[in-house]
Amino acid sequence: MGVPRSRAELAPEAQGAQGPRVIGWRITDLAFIVGILVVLAVVAALSMKTQTAGLTTPALWPASGIALGLGIRFPRRYTWILAVGVAAVTLLVLLWAGRPAPLAIFLSAGAALEMAAGTLLLRGRRDRSPRFAKPGDLAKFLVIAVVASMLYGLTASVAFFLFANPATALETLETGLLKHVAGMALLTPLFMAPPRRRQPAGYAEAASHVVASLAVATGVFLFGDTLPLAFLTFLPIVGAALRLSTRLLSVLMVGVTTIAAAGSAHGMGPFAFDYLGARTGTVLLQVFQVSMVAVFLTLSLVVGAERDMSSRLYDSEELFRKSFNSSVAGKLMVVRSSTQWNVERANPSGQDLLPGLREGARLDTLIGEEAAARLSAVADSLIDGNARLTLKLADGRSLDMSVAVIGERPEGTLFVLHFHDVTEAERVRQLEQEEMNRAAEVQRALLPSALPAIPGWMFGSFTIPARQVGGDFYDVRVDEPSIVLSLGDVMGKGMDAGMLAAATRAALRSHDPATSPSDVVNRAANILDADLRRISAFVTLAYVLVDMESGDFRFTDAGHGLHFVVRTGSGRVERLVSDDMPLGLGDRWRELYDSLAPGDMILLVSDGVMDRWGGSLEGLEEAIARCAKRDGMSPQAVVDSLCADAGDVLDGDDITAVALCRAG
Repeated sequence: MGVPRSRAELAPEAQGAQGPRVIGWRITDLAFIVGILVVLAVVAALSMKTQTAGLTTPALWPASGIALGLGIRFPRRYTWILAVGVAAVTLLVLLWAGRPAPLAIFLSAGAALEMAAGTLLLRGRRDRSPRFAKPGDLAKFLVIAVVASMLYGLTASVAFFLFANPATALETLETGLLKHVAGMALLTPLFMAPPRRRQPAGYAEAASHVVASLAVATGVFLFGDTLPLAFLTFLPIVGAALRLSTRLLSVLMVGVTTIAAAGSAHGMGPFAFDYLGARTGTVLLQVFQVSMVAVFLTLSLVVGAERDMSSRLYDSEELFRKSFNSSVAGKLMVVRSSTQWNVERANPSGQDLLPGLREGARLDTLIGEEAAARLSAVADSLIDGNARLTLKLADGRSLDMSVAVIGERPEGTLFVLHFHDVTEAERVRQLEQEEMNRAAEVQRALLPSALPAIPGWMFGSFTIPARQVGGDFYDVRVDEPSIVLSLGDVMGKGMDAGMLAAATRAALRSHDPATSPSDVVNRAANILDADLRRISAFVTLAYVLVDMESGDFRFTDAGHGLHFVVRTGSGRVERLVSDDMPLGLGDRWRELYDSLAPGDMILLVSDGVMDRWGGSLEGLEEAIARCAKRDGMSPQAVVDSLCADAGDVLDGDDITAVALCRAG
């Protein structure tokens, strides 16, 4: 009877590919239904055939459990169809046993009602095959079995009152309720989805439990004659409940019940009908059966759940142990008391990283007092139970360590420490930092050390890299009667951009200051072009040559576009720009002309300055105008205002500005 779950519950699209169907039913489903109905008929006929003299109805009715088991295997929409089948089979058996037709019809209807009610309640609103995995499932099942059996008992009592001997109506209610509950309790669980648990007992042990239980039941119910002996049957079943699967235990209890019923009906055992009377013996036998099912199925489910939990805990512990021991990082479980750190557990990697490490060792003796004190300070200020730090050990090594709280122990707080040696990485990082510092010093040294003081002209400059080394550069050269201003911005940031910036500055400085700006830029581009294209980089550049006597200036703009002239007379900010490409992208750069009146100022800035003012040209031009008006055309004051608080910008761009003003 323990067949797999019916596929009638599968989605229609999935059912179509699983075999022939007959009016909505699969052939295998029909075969299952017919087979169960045949078994139902046989069991019901045997119950009627072996009915004890003196009883109105049979002492046992396993057919109720079979009928309910059939119902719960299929969706709710098939319940009443199956109920009609159960009623038809029951009616044929009752008529065969000689029941009057009206009585047989009423009893058959009661059996169908019982099966339908139990099915609808067990499948529930979600219409799922009921599971049988925990004590709560068993309690729910037994309550529903009682409710469904009461419906049958009331129907049967009314039937006997109307169509048979009215005096037997009460007896039918008393015995009918218990016998139907017992039948469901014994057989319906075999149709329910069992818990997926491994049976602890092997084949030999399982067979020994079955033989012992059946042997004791045989001795008690076929040879015993005193009431207390009935409970001797429970002793071997206890062992079976602890070691056998829930399904096999149910089958075993069916066997014990069969032996008990046979012995009682033949005047043997503690429930012998000849000794106690058929009515009393039947009630006691049914109470025994229901009690046995309730006690031992509950025990089996509880023990199985505990065994599953223990197995999961063991698997979890085993997984933790394997992970702990196989980790390439050092791992420690340590207990921190009020005075020290004690090692409770260590993995092999930890023992390799800390020679002398063993269980029970003091951690402060392994890592040094100073490192232990820092670890304690971090542990005292843990947030969310974990933290990460780098410890400098007494032997000079560095450990990158994470620390987390596990829980409290009587002897202190349990922590887990993960760590690995980062000594070499720290040394490499320190060397890299030293190289970066040196590169930054070199880059700063390449900037004009001090802006020249020239009568009639004023200068201002500001630069700060986004990192230690930046890609911006500027230059100021004075060779009377010429002044050269240049500002470049290399694509990117960091060391690579800094190297290109230095190379570009050197290429520009290799030319005489009086050389035409277009010639300087074109020649510098020829020098740098191969390298720029090879590394897919480019440089934007503004190069200005000013005549100190006339104020006229010539300039070349290589894709920079941030070259401004502030007119003192009108207060206007003019942007001077060409459509030439940056170095590394273009192939020729032209020269443009303009002039500075007394009080006018040339201003070159990098795009990091524009980013500070909203990232738009309009915003930058408005900012330049405000700064020039407020600071009275002092070039240093203007660039300082434009670049104010530049060092507070995180992850920004390099910021550079240079200004030249003709005195009024």
